[in-house]
Amino acid sequence: MLKRLCGVDLSGKQIENLCHYYGQAIEDKCIDKEVVEKVESLHYAMVDGSYILSREDGWRETKVGRVFKASDNFSISDKRVIIKESNYVAYVGEHTDFIEKMTPLLNCLTCLVFIADGAPWIWRWITDNYPNAIQILDFYHAFEKICQWATIIFKDKEELDTWCQQAKELLLNDEIKEVIIQIQNIDCQGDRLEKKNALLTYLDNNLHRMTYKTFSDKGYLIGSGAIESAQRTVVQQRLKLSGQRWTLNGAQQVLNLRTKNLSNQWDEVIQLVRMAA
Repeated sequence: MLKRLCGVDLSGKQIENLCHYYGQAIEDKCIDKEVVEKVESLHYAMVDGSYILSREDGWRETKVGRVFKASDNFSISDKRVIIKESNYVAYVGEHTDFIEKMTPLLNCLTCLVFIADGAPWIWRWITDNYPNAIQILDFYHAFEKICQWATIIFKDKEELDTWCQQAKELLLNDEIKEVIIQIQNIDCQGDRLEKKNALLTYLDNNLHRMTYKTFSDKGYLIGSGAIESAQRTVVQQRLKLSGQRWTLNGAQQVLNLRTKNLSNQWDEVIQLVRMAA
């Protein structure tokens, strides 16, 4: 558009250099926004990880965080929901560094619902730093984990489908303990027994995060579809195109720009451009 309307011809290399420069400038600036007052409205926070292909270390995990106000969540059909506005964080690397980036988005929130999968570091972080937050284990992740185990137990498809459907109904009716009893009563040996015990440990550790009927009755979301969507929007649409391999710094710089843009905070980039000019 610049070339057609203004006669300004930018090469791909120039655009790459600008992305690196301003993406790094965002990283270096790290403005800590002072919170003037606490935000009382209900907010959701979600975290998930995916992988990008790096030049240095092969596949590397990229963690994405999304925070949005409950009132910005709209159902436009039975199967489609839109979120009016969100704040995003993305980081290529260890969860400790990701937490530092995510924390400023959460510290001002007094009414927080956190939805995530069963990664222990997530729940340790939330429990230690946000003890009043409502913790919800993503329903679909939990149900999938149960069904994956069931596929190695029930070889008959009809029997498998029936058992999984019953387990789903129990989960949605706050009867996770009944699901656990059913799993305990199934005899198995060897590798199947090890997987059974691992599943039981997982469910036992997350019992208080799986009262899905209670959560639903209070109007809370019980699924983390919003963060899975964010993974596609923030990371995959740009960093997982055919043949791409990224330097770790380059990937982070592009993610910094994308999160600012998708969070409607592009004015911070404009300020950096004006300072450079």
